[in-house]
Amino acid sequence: MPVTDLRPLHDWSGPPATLTLWSPSAASTESAKRAPVSPALPSYEQEQHLRAFRACEQRHEAMARLLVVVWDEPGRCDLRAMTHVVTAHLRRHDTYHSWFEERGEAIVRHVLTDPAAIQMESSTLGEVSAEDWQNHVMATPTPFAWDCFRFGILQRASGFTCFASIDHLHADATVIAFLMTEIRSVYRAVLDGETPLKLGSPGSYLDYCTSQRQRAAKTTLANPEVKQWIAFLHRNNGRMPSFALPLGVLEDRYQAEYLHLDILDDTVMAAFESACHASGARVIGGLLACAALTERELAGRSRYSVITPTTTRRSPQAFRTTGWCVGVVPIDFDVQERMFPELAFIAQRNFDERLCLADVPIELVLELAAGLPTIRSVATGGVMLSYMDVNVPPLSAHIAREWHQGNGRVYINQGMAAQVAVWLFRTQRGLSLTAAYPANGTARASMHRYVKALTGACRRTAGALIPTYSHVGR
Repeated sequence: MPVTDLRPLHDWSGPPATLTLWSPSAASTESAKRAPVSPALPSYEQEQHLRAFRACEQRHEAMARLLVVVWDEPGRCDLRAMTHVVTAHLRRHDTYHSWFEERGEAIVRHVLTDPAAIQMESSTLGEVSAEDWQNHVMATPTPFAWDCFRFGILQRASGFTCFASIDHLHADATVIAFLMTEIRSVYRAVLDGETPLKLGSPGSYLDYCTSQRQRAAKTTLANPEVKQWIAFLHRNNGRMPSFALPLGVLEDRYQAEYLHLDILDDTVMAAFESACHASGARVIGGLLACAALTERELAGRSRYSVITPTTTRRSPQAFRTTGWCVGVVPIDFDVQERMFPELAFIAQRNFDERLCLADVPIELVLELAAGLPTIRSVATGGVMLSYMDVNVPPLSAHIAREWHQGNGRVYINQGMAAQVAVWLFRTQRGLSLTAAYPANGTARASMHRYVKALTGACRRTAGALIPTYSHVGR
């Protein structure tokens, strides 16, 4: 059983199975083509994604753009019921009602006026291998296509595997477990003739985009959050923070490689959390402290600097809304000779005090700072550390159980990257880590050193023995 919740797509393995895909009907596609232009601009997250995709396309590069959520179900899939379920899901969430078009330098949004025009159809393609399945997933239409999403199953004698391949344009990591629970619950209710789980109505992603743009229009260089962002960039020579170890490349863009492993089981993770609480911090503060200790150990750095993503959803309704609602929090603090308890407290305070900066898109900050000589026009590169716990709000205990029982996991396709990224996921099994870094020997050796040291710092904090790793996945 796979135990890591975020994996590169090429890691998918399994015996041959019968593949069925759901895609929009011809009539649905025609309705989408006729959708009028909407006054709602893309969110900053969407616009950056679309422009990055176009830049990759022009350079003939692949882009890591797909979020593929996968889970298992018993028995034989009722294709008619699943057709109803995926159609209802797409009608329910208005982010899927949009498609985007370039008009000169601008990107405009088209929106389907009648969600009932969306109708999915199934197509059974026969038996496929793991590699065949990966290729079908990779064929999910691009973010400039309306239907940049696909749903499917892999049927075996013992049961079937469900998957949803959704371009990042329409989803983020926060809603992945909820997406699985919604589809799973509605499917079971349709089969049993029962009322589905009361999930509550979702919010509108179009409203999120409009509200974000309205706030941005009122934001200036005098805004306190913008000033904090610019000060952070100043401290990093006008750009995002750099990774502590050699990466074997000088440019900001490179083909990404991945490693993943489970670093703390649930018992050790509980002990780690207790150590964080004893220091006046939560887990995120403790992990940032361990990362700071790791950089001090490996590179002698006396100051830690990183960005960490967080959701910009602010209401229960928003957490039921499929879309891309993520900002980043700039973290930096002095490490010096401090030990974990003090560093965890400092890191937690740093995170809490700057959490509001996530509501100011970094793309907006760079637009406003374009005339400042000390800020680079494109703050690319850098290092990101992300933490998500599926066991606590906004993800409920019920959703965590569903995720665990369904053997839920997430895959991302390989492509170009502009930063080193470290994702840490906490589930009922403990803490897992996935990292993306440049695909070369120097970066690979650096990342393996980094992960081993970070794991050691976490385990020492928890008072656990440090295991010897014989293999780290690539």
